[in-house]
Amino acid sequence: MSSAELTLSGVTKRFGGLVAVDDVSFAVPVGRVHGLIGPNGAGKSTAIGLVSGFLRPDSGSIEFGSSDLTRLSPSAIARLGISRTFQQASPLGGLSVFENVLVGMHTHYHAGLASVLVRTPGARREASEIVRSVRELLALFGLEPYAEADARNLTFGQLRFLEIARAIAMRPRILMLDEPAAGLNDVERGQLAALIRRFRDEGVGMLLVDHDVPFVFALCDSMTVMNFGSVIASGDPDTVHRNPAVREAYLGAAAAAEAPQWH
Repeated sequence: MSSAELTLSGVTKRFGGLVAVDDVSFAVPVGRVHGLIGPNGAGKSTAIGLVSGFLRPDSGSIEFGSSDLTRLSPSAIARLGISRTFQQASPLGGLSVFENVLVGMHTHYHAGLASVLVRTPGARREASEIVRSVRELLALFGLEPYAEADARNLTFGQLRFLEIARAIAMRPRILMLDEPAAGLNDVERGQLAALIRRFRDEGVGMLLVDHDVPFVFALCDSMTVMNFGSVIASGDPDTVHRNPAVREAYLGAAAAAEAPQWH
């Protein structure tokens, strides 16, 4: 397994007078699940936006292995093996479920345009392999029966799984999941947890952001807790669970003192 890590070091992001992310540092190793939790407005989604290149930090650095991501475009970051999902799961309009996942494979299609146009044997083999990979992902996410359906007709939970399938289709080394369990029922949440464990065991590093605190605690190997843009705790789930500052951030000082099993 690669020892590469996604590393944020002293990252700060301001929006006018608001410091959304304030001197934040943490690392996400390949093959591990790292939780990023905190109350609303803590800066979690901003951190994901910074890593994925949709936002630029005002200071600090973001690295993956030997690559400096700090000033790279989202597409360049994706080519390095870092993909993400969004809080609002949105299919690519007018495309089938199959085509939505196929789009995620685009960075791995190596045949040149001329080879594709004349359908050389190499291009045909590659196309066949990509189709097989998409079908396997659809089956894994329970979407195979809907492969040819308009993706806009999926249920809310199915759209969540489609969003993750499209990100996994990019074959990432690091996958950032922004509120993946939001709106899912208990069965779907269990299916999602099983998929996260599977991808971790296959060597994918994951940055998991979610408001479902028990869900995150059950899945993560390590955690970072943010509040008002700053890191207030980090470590393994047991260490974070015992931290009084974390309880206070979620519950308030008085409630935290009376809630030993707050998660």
